Amino acid sequence: MEGWHKSDMGTIEVPGEGLIYEGCELAGLEHATNYYQWLLDEFRPVLRGTVLEIGAGTGTFSRYLLNTGISCLICVEPAVNLIPLLRERTTGHDVQILEGTLERCSSGLPSGCVDAIVCINVLEHIEEDLQALCEMNRLLVSEGHLCLFVPALPWLYGTLDESFGHQRRYTRGDLLSKVWESGFQVIKCRYFNAVGIITWFLMSKVLRWRTWNASPVDAYDKLVIPFLSRLERIFAPPVGQSLLTVARK
Repeated sequence: MEGWHKSDMGTIEVPGEGLIYEGCELAGLEHATNYYQWLLDEFRPVLRGTVLEIGAGTGTFSRYLLNTGISCLICVEPAVNLIPLLRERTTGHDVQILEGTLERCSSGLPSGCVDAIVCINVLEHIEEDLQALCEMNRLLVSEGHLCLFVPALPWLYGTLDESFGHQRRYTRGDLLSKVWESGFQVIKCRYFNAVGIITWFLMSKVLRWRTWNASPVDAYDKLVIPFLSRLERIFAPPVGQSLLTVARK
């Protein structure tokens, strides 16, 4: 495989063809309907007008976004082998698909061109994450919103993080610092999915999995998430597997 090299997101870059996604992260979460609905409920109040989704993948969450009444969705996705399914899943809606990384695609977008940005499990893949946040701020209209979701707790970093191409897991303080430094006002930044700490620790630190399949994820989504989502809406957990942030420009 001379001339090919690994990128940061479970992909291979093929000269002349672009990035090819070869990971299992997306497939494992494909049918996590309760999990995605929980995320959508957290972000829905600030979703309006033109929304930019960074790292749209195969369009799993794009379909949820398109059911919120937004007027237009712009999807940024660097992996060329995911684009066909993304197109198929968003056909019939006002959707623009940009093939490439945020850095590459945003250079062709004017400042203040979107009302909201959704960035789910993407920022941890980007080496220059502060620069990426600054670019997101540039793209938003005044009073526009950033919906950000990242893995939390650096001590939880393990084999699955390595396999998925995660550069880091975030502390709440570190994430808040970078969101503020990039020019945002934070509306909320809280831990999410407290029970997920246990499952991730077992899979990634104890069993040292480097891949997963849909079965354990589907079981967790059906058996745990419905109860946990209701509980965390009432009692914000002091820690969690992820950090959920909503910020305003």
